Amino acid sequence: MRETFIDAQVFPYKVEFETGLKSGSFKTGELNIHHGPFLSVHGCIGKVSESYRDLNYFYGSYALSFRLVRPTRLEFFKENDGIHLKLYTFIKPWFVPFWRLGNNFFWRFFNVL
Repeated sequence: MRETFIDAQVFPYKVEFETGLKSGSFKTGELNIHHGPFLSVHGCIGKVSESYRDLNYFYGSYALSFRLVRPTRLEFFKENDGIHLKLYTFIKPWFVPFWRLGNNFFWRFFNVL
């Protein structure tokens, strides 16, 4: 559901969908973008089911800097104990510890960790 992204937006970051819709189910092939300071991740919804959602990011997407972190895919898995996610990224090797630390902090705001 789009509301999972729209309702959890934290200013000045924003999630937008190509369709302009702010509620309802995702459709495979639908385009979207998450953007804000130091973030531009635009992609295409992949497989969608009751227990799984896939988002493939396009070349040019980045977090912090294109030279440091380039997200490529985000997967959501609905399980009995909640929602688990996997974020695939290309990261400069020396930046990996900082990226992990930042993610451990960031995702706590959404009760993901």
